Amino acid sequence: MANFQTHLGGAALGGGLVLSGALVTSLMTLNEAIAGWCLVMIGGILPDIDSDHSNVVRALFSILGGIAAVLSVVALADKVPLAGLWLAGTTSFIAVRYGVWYIFARFTVHRGIFHSLLAGCLFAVFSAFLAYRAVGLSEEVSWLMGVSLLIGYLIHLLLDECYSVDLTNVRIKRSFGTAFKLFDYHNIGNTILMLSLLMALIVTVAPPISELWYLMTDPRVRWSWQKSW
Repeated sequence: MANFQTHLGGAALGGGLVLSGALVTSLMTLNEAIAGWCLVMIGGILPDIDSDHSNVVRALFSILGGIAAVLSVVALADKVPLAGLWLAGTTSFIAVRYGVWYIFARFTVHRGIFHSLLAGCLFAVFSAFLAYRAVGLSEEVSWLMGVSLLIGYLIHLLLDECYSVDLTNVRIKRSFGTAFKLFDYHNIGNTILMLSLLMALIVTVAPPISELWYLMTDPRVRWSWQKSW
């Protein structure tokens, strides 16, 4: 499979191409495009959240913990004093960096449910929810943030599949087909649980799904793809 640097570099390149198109076509402002580009790169390493390589996972959860801390501070900025913001940020970081990390390390298997399109959609919708509810972005831009993360997620899965093909010996490795899948074919229980969570997010707290449809049919989206290439 592709290594950490390859995933991060591929996501940075792909995100730069796509988000530059969104910027040129006025789908996003400069600050929003930069935030979206960062989300593409996060999505580019997120499928390895269940990796057996501890250093990569710890770095990833440190990044996610930092994001959780920033979001908690932004959400509470007008509601609590400075000491409360420090406490909220610190608590959020520790909860994600150590608490959520332990859960993933204990109960997940590499290239399982998180190496799937379903998982990418779940993280994308969750990102749109955070952008909409916690940061206060518009419905359209919030969905663009979610789509940005999904693009990085897809880049990661595709790179892993490409590295499953040994071009030197012209053969297909046994890992082919395990990186990019619709869902976890070997654990239907986890798949049903993840699908239920995805639907619950869409129905309850995510930006209106109709806005995502309007966004995908917006002529500017087509032009942004053309301009980025």
